[in-house]
Amino acid sequence: MSKQPILIQQSKKQPYFLGVDGGGTSCRVRLCDSEGNTLGEGYSGSANVRLGVETSYRSILEATHHAVSNAGLERGVLIKTHAGMGLAGAISPAICSEIINYPHPFASVAVETDAHIACLGAHQGKNGGILILGTGSCGVALVDGHFHNIGGWGFPISDQGSGAWVGLELLRYALQAHDKVVPSTALSSALINQFNNNPAEIVAWMDQSSPRDYGSFMPLVVEYAEQNDALARGLLRQAAAEACKLLAALRACGVTRISLMGGVSSIVKPLLPVEDQSCLVAPQGDAMDGALLLIRQPDKRQSTFSDNSQGES
Repeated sequence: MSKQPILIQQSKKQPYFLGVDGGGTSCRVRLCDSEGNTLGEGYSGSANVRLGVETSYRSILEATHHAVSNAGLERGVLIKTHAGMGLAGAISPAICSEIINYPHPFASVAVETDAHIACLGAHQGKNGGILILGTGSCGVALVDGHFHNIGGWGFPISDQGSGAWVGLELLRYALQAHDKVVPSTALSSALINQFNNNPAEIVAWMDQSSPRDYGSFMPLVVEYAEQNDALARGLLRQAAAEACKLLAALRACGVTRISLMGGVSSIVKPLLPVEDQSCLVAPQGDAMDGALLLIRQPDKRQSTFSDNSQGES
């Protein structure tokens, strides 16, 4: 649940801080004053930098303008606003440099991936890890100020245990069942029937589908698992087994507290062994909290480019 905005009188000399959670599906921002009080929040579409830095900034600024408006402020405050950004796809120094050097209205910018700021927020900057199980999957461990990444290299070569991974495994099984290589189940039949019992339609669908499209089969798997379908229950057990591997890799980095996140996590968690569940803790904060922690570290701020005219518009 998001924090309620606190409207207070601001000194013209005080800086503002903006936390940006720019995921592949949506972009959320939180504007705070120098004391950490939430002034306003905003929301927009995908800020994944793989779609292009310009597109990413378009979503960031749309959400930011909503937050500024909700705070009852003018856009000119962005000149003295320090923005911490966690962006999907910001996985290399070259990309981060491009983001920092893009014409922006902020006083300074700090950039990490959306998974990194989620980890920062979950443990309030202290040692700990997160395992995200959503459309994709990714593990991050924060140990003594250093991040360690586990997986998250993108679908289909990575993202084990995720919704997209389960959807892909379901499609593979359904095609084999259609060819009588493996036994059919009620789930495999329901899946193949969605494509008029025609594998050619699955191939045509595959050529234009995204990870989210593969992940859209997850509710069907859960529905049939509740009906004790062998394939459905097997797929969920496999997803849990992949999650166990990722959790083990996170613990090997030196973390003992791990937060599960993402829509698939609630489905997989009950299937995890007791020893894996024992290290799980509820997150203390969200990704926007993590982005705000990031930008409050002076050594992380970079203001290579700041076009103040944009902040006045």
